[in-house]
Amino acid sequence: MEKKLGVSVTIKNDVLVNLLSQFKGKRIAVLGDVGIDRYTQGSVERISPEAPVPIVFVQSEYLKLGLAANVADNIIALGGIAELSGVIGKDEDAESLSHLLGAKKLSVKSLVTDATRRTILKERIVAETQQMLRVDYESNHPLSQVIRKKVTQSIIANIKNADALIIEDYAKGLLSEDMIASAIREAKKKKIPVLIDPHVKTPVAWYQGATLLTPNKREAEGLANLKITDKKSLLEAGKRIMKSTQAQSLVITLGKEGMVIFTHEMLGKKDPLMHIPTFAREVYDVSGAGDTVISVLALALSAGTRLDHAAYASNLAAGVEVSKRGTATVSPDEIMKAFHSH
Repeated sequence: MEKKLGVSVTIKNDVLVNLLSQFKGKRIAVLGDVGIDRYTQGSVERISPEAPVPIVFVQSEYLKLGLAANVADNIIALGGIAELSGVIGKDEDAESLSHLLGAKKLSVKSLVTDATRRTILKERIVAETQQMLRVDYESNHPLSQVIRKKVTQSIIANIKNADALIIEDYAKGLLSEDMIASAIREAKKKKIPVLIDPHVKTPVAWYQGATLLTPNKREAEGLANLKITDKKSLLEAGKRIMKSTQAQSLVITLGKEGMVIFTHEMLGKKDPLMHIPTFAREVYDVSGAGDTVISVLALALSAGTRLDHAAYASNLAAGVEVSKRGTATVSPDEIMKAFHSH
């Protein structure tokens, strides 16, 4: 893809300092699948005699908040307040998740228990710095009508006191078209921004009325039904997504090529895209980068920040996050350090 994808976005030091200072106390309602990331770390010294696979000698194990719970964790780390709505099972992992949330001062009161589902657990087996295998424990069947109603009531209650709404779509059976529509409708009554991290398996029409969508390149290709290979196809994909969702704006993350911003105002100009290059110095693990991006965007937009400045800050944060191992959070101080290093 071309190096110049659009108008370059910049930000001044004092503007970024002011932007980050406004995160404190902002309340974000988060709707999405919640779960645990378990990391099993070890070393490989030989191949198994039973099959041609490496034997990992386990040296450490640790648990972290995953999926939408990681988004909530990012919001807390950035100085905001997160209210999390989702579903957990009635199992041991649900207890572990509750302990992890409690340690981060995140409330479990808005999580609905569904005994027919298991609490989501993603286990990553890592040898030295190399991920060898990921094992997912989860239920993907749609919620029952009773459980769906409880979750919808939960997110609507949280929106009433929120400054922004994040919907994290992992296509694991939690979200329905009616639930998303109800949440967006309530947020519009409150006149707060609605940010959606979409999924390729979900009909694009479900995202009607979002303030901002934040797909990565693969997700954007699926939503637009178009392969993105250059600036022209990138622009066309963005136009299709904005038309089909009636979203006010769109941020497509492009990994090592940074991110591009689409707005209706820019689409009428000669150079219709705004581009922010990547700020990652060293990439250890890209898991969780999207969670960091949408967390920063939600906090910034809830404070009335311009989208290009909000996106710039989120791109800085993503560069910090991918330099850490596993899903991780980023602090305002780390964002400022990243800014000064570029």
